[in-house]
Amino acid sequence: MKLLWGIGSFMSGMVPSSQTTSASSSVERPFPLKSRWLTTQTMLLLMTLLELVWLAGIWVTGATAATHKLFLLMGVTIILGAAVLLMPDRFLAWIPLENGRIATVEARILLVAGLLLGIILIYFAAEQRVWTFDEEGNLRAATAVANDGIRALFENYDRRPWLGKQHPPLVPIMYGLVMNLLGTSQLAGRTVTVLFALGNGLLTYFIGRRLFDRRSALLGGLLLFSFPLVFRLGAAAMVETALTFFFTLTALLTLRLAEKPTIGRLLLVGLAIGAGLLSKYTMVFVLPLVFGIIMVQQSFKQAVRYLGVMGLVGAMLLAGWLLFANQLDVLQQQLATVWEYAGLVLTNEYGRRVLFESMTNRLPSGLGVYNLPLLALGTVFVLNRRQKADWILLIWILSVWLPLSLTLPDHRYFLPSFPALALLAGLGLQQIPTGKLTSGTVRGLLLSLLLAASTLYLYVDWVRAVELFE
Repeated sequence: MKLLWGIGSFMSGMVPSSQTTSASSSVERPFPLKSRWLTTQTMLLLMTLLELVWLAGIWVTGATAATHKLFLLMGVTIILGAAVLLMPDRFLAWIPLENGRIATVEARILLVAGLLLGIILIYFAAEQRVWTFDEEGNLRAATAVANDGIRALFENYDRRPWLGKQHPPLVPIMYGLVMNLLGTSQLAGRTVTVLFALGNGLLTYFIGRRLFDRRSALLGGLLLFSFPLVFRLGAAAMVETALTFFFTLTALLTLRLAEKPTIGRLLLVGLAIGAGLLSKYTMVFVLPLVFGIIMVQQSFKQAVRYLGVMGLVGAMLLAGWLLFANQLDVLQQQLATVWEYAGLVLTNEYGRRVLFESMTNRLPSGLGVYNLPLLALGTVFVLNRRQKADWILLIWILSVWLPLSLTLPDHRYFLPSFPALALLAGLGLQQIPTGKLTSGTVRGLLLSLLLAASTLYLYVDWVRAVELFE
């Protein structure tokens, strides 16, 4: 009883003060760019041109041996760009992007979008090449769980090179339990990832609706799947998509907690953080985001209080695993690996090369070069407007990009920031003046999704033939 009384007293100190205001109460700033070139037509042409330049760059550098695909994709890109640009407005009027229309058919939109994306993801999962080492290691560990139970995973944990050296056990356990029902094939394992990927899209929508409005939320949720890396990892049995789910879930639960503090919501955030840490140690990057959300929505003092309790819950779950890992004789090895990766960029030439290649090549490709103008416009918009919701997006992105740029900047590890980047792109898309085309936002969204689909044709069996930066 004393414990409950103490927690209740602590929570009473977390009640939002009268100074707390909603994101929508900030002063609205106009979009700063008023150039004549900023029209729907020029943006569609720019998106198409960037995709063509990207394909030409792959051909010139010899990054892929499948050059026959590149010429086909160049032709397809031109056709798609022209079709979206010249399509009559009446053919696009059925797509509901007004807040009122979305509100009336919200459940139907989410259901139809989820089914279509799920079917495409499953098809891509059935065709995509295997990701060596990471996916193979996860599938072997999950198969052991499916066939022989969770205990079998830990009997030889130290002899699993992908797992024992550097990863906690939650992801192969989750995959193994589902594969016990679906079968132990590669497609069954990838189906689990598809569910996490669809969950990421849904969470992105809910966060966008909380921070902005239904229109921005829907654009963000759909644009998330225009990022080629989201589709590639969303159809592979790997850790990153599941980690992104727990990362994004933590962000949503923290927003709910900041709105109305309760013991239950506080514990849920702590459990989400703990689940992420038991999936991959880079979940620790969510802590600055949690702190930032509460600080922006309430105050620095409140953020310290929240983070203390949530960190304690997550740390207790992680500590339980670390003690068990010590019994399995893998703790020292994992700590050594984490320490090595933590200093990769600052102390190792290889790490700096990975950083350079990720920033100049892999991340732009993973986001889709055709999306870069939308991301640029979104960045300019939020930096100019500076509402609370805008700061939350920026903190989310920096919480991932800043520490990774100093530690292990592999492009896959940036995936937890992609939901925030998708919402940023959605905001940028809405800043394009319509001009003569009255459905400019719809056209931009449609072209982005179509170019992503064409890009996946190249990536389905992608094998890098030449490293661009050696």
